[in-house]
Amino acid sequence: TVRGFGPRTVPIDPNATLEILQVTEIQPNVFASDTPAPESVVAELAATQPVLQEATVQFSRSTPVPSPTGIVDAPLDDESLSELFQPPPEQVPLIRQPNDHFVFQRPVNARGNSRSLFYYPYGSQGLVSRVHHGIDIVNPIGQPVQAAQDGVVVYAGSTLQDIRIDDFEVYASYGQVVVIKHDFSYQGQDLFTLYAHLSWIEVEEGERVKMGDVVGLVGDRGYVTGDQVHFEVRLGTNSYANTYNPLLWMVPYLNHGVIAGRVIDSDGNFINNVTLQINRGGRRADSTVTYADPTGIVIGRYHVNPDPHWGENFVFGDVEEGQYQIVALVNGRRFEDTITVEWGMVNWIEFQVDPPESTPLP
Repeated sequence: TVRGFGPRTVPIDPNATLEILQVTEIQPNVFASDTPAPESVVAELAATQPVLQEATVQFSRSTPVPSPTGIVDAPLDDESLSELFQPPPEQVPLIRQPNDHFVFQRPVNARGNSRSLFYYPYGSQGLVSRVHHGIDIVNPIGQPVQAAQDGVVVYAGSTLQDIRIDDFEVYASYGQVVVIKHDFSYQGQDLFTLYAHLSWIEVEEGERVKMGDVVGLVGDRGYVTGDQVHFEVRLGTNSYANTYNPLLWMVPYLNHGVIAGRVIDSDGNFINNVTLQINRGGRRADSTVTYADPTGIVIGRYHVNPDPHWGENFVFGDVEEGQYQIVALVNGRRFEDTITVEWGMVNWIEFQVDPPESTPLP
């Protein structure tokens, strides 16, 4: 232990003789070496200076790393949680052009994750053989699930087995599920939204709900690979065969838009299961696939449906406004184009496959 000391004050003598000190050049040593403590100098100076503080001096080869202060394991308050998942969505309803219909709010608000699972989009077969009739929004169990718009709860319960009553259908795979019939229609057809895999149901059949009311909590009930809410939009009849892509009905994020389009052959027929990717600044922004059998020729009544107006077979949701390169890989060949995304609206693009204009993959 060495007692600290303050700097010595030396009076300036104007008549002093200037003395030039000889400096010896020191050759650098690339190898680390111990620096001995100047004990005699320290002891002499310490004896003549006032004591300011005590400090422990250690001499070693390396510079010690400051000790960490530790991680504070404290619960986040509501304000902190609200900043974890941004940006917030646009206001509902949002219709910037005549054919758009962003009339539903997102079933999970900005306090949780409200983005859909990218690797199992609507109309795809994902990692399983079942074509997806909705979108999955991943969140921890217990995250509130909210009504997408005003309406009446027409079903709220556990689906231990498939239920088919007239045009109404829910399946055992849904686990605990809520279905709402909304107070408005689209082109004269009823609109329904479905919320599945819930851990808790907060509403009852026949109950009126307002947009934003909590209808249940995110869960893992039914046939599911993780904690999420499965969200469907049904148009016309309340059935599994009448679902439409929620990304064309659910309001996008602030300053984001939606890309919808088709990949078709020279005769105008849909080409199924085509991989598409959008790039920005040379980097991948998102990817998706075209719908699996949207016409129902192979899958039959369990096929998905293109939008009544757009007639798409792929959708990119929540794309930040700006210019993008879009690439389609069709039967081992690459097709590409550019698209400028405007916020709050559907931005349309179409690929009609013409092999001579495509680029062979290396």
